[in-house]
Amino acid sequence: MQAPFCKDCFTGTLRGDIIPTGTEETLHNVPSYISHPPDGVQSLGTVVIISDALGWNLRNTRVLADAYARRVPCRVLVPDFHKGTSLPEHFLTLTDALPTANIFTKIWTYARLVPALLKFLLYNRYAVASPRVTAFFQSLRQELGPPGKIGVAGFCWGGLYTIRLTHLSPPLVNCAFTAHPSLVSVPADIEKVKDDTPLSVANGDDDEYLGRVKMETVVKLLKNREKHEVVVYEGAKHGFAVRGDIGDPKQKERGEGSEGQAVGWFRRWMA
Repeated sequence: MQAPFCKDCFTGTLRGDIIPTGTEETLHNVPSYISHPPDGVQSLGTVVIISDALGWNLRNTRVLADAYARRVPCRVLVPDFHKGTSLPEHFLTLTDALPTANIFTKIWTYARLVPALLKFLLYNRYAVASPRVTAFFQSLRQELGPPGKIGVAGFCWGGLYTIRLTHLSPPLVNCAFTAHPSLVSVPADIEKVKDDTPLSVANGDDDEYLGRVKMETVVKLLKNREKHEVVVYEGAKHGFAVRGDIGDPKQKERGEGSEGQAVGWFRRWMA
């Protein structure tokens, strides 16, 4: 069985260069970050971001929500699907320091990391988290009615839930985008994607979870289906769409590429 985390789940850059502009509200009984299009701009619908293990509070994810809201344009929701058990941001800085740390620092670091990891795994295993994710989308669909357009974007932990939302009939979402999804069963989860729920996938060419062989299968299964697409980013690491280093030209290019991919996808299928 594949491990629930890889080393790249706890690496990456924290965005400190941009301040999120959205607000926090409780929607359908779930605390959520909400970003709206600029004043006077007509929204195409609502996009829900299902975050990675670092959760709805991560500045990177909120900044990405603001970008979608502005560029699609649409209302963007980032719900706390982890119910307060997301991994804290300091995981990134602590794990980055581990390779060069002395034995005492490593022991202290693991003593801080392990309890949070175990709590996350307990409260966010698929059997527990899937019903609350599905319930949110059911409530959102009921709120908006059939005319309301709903898109979903899932990253890492959120990628599996995003893909499985495309299995449902009748659908709860109009279209879906996922970048570097984790714990996806290939080929089973890809074969079950419905033809009438457009899915766009962004992934590195040798990701920790979807490596070369699995990606070849994903591409093969989706490339000839009219409403689906797969974009493979050469050399991209797991997490590149959310936590890539914008100071590195190559990482910046991959991150911006995946953002543009998602924006274009939502514009196309929510218009």
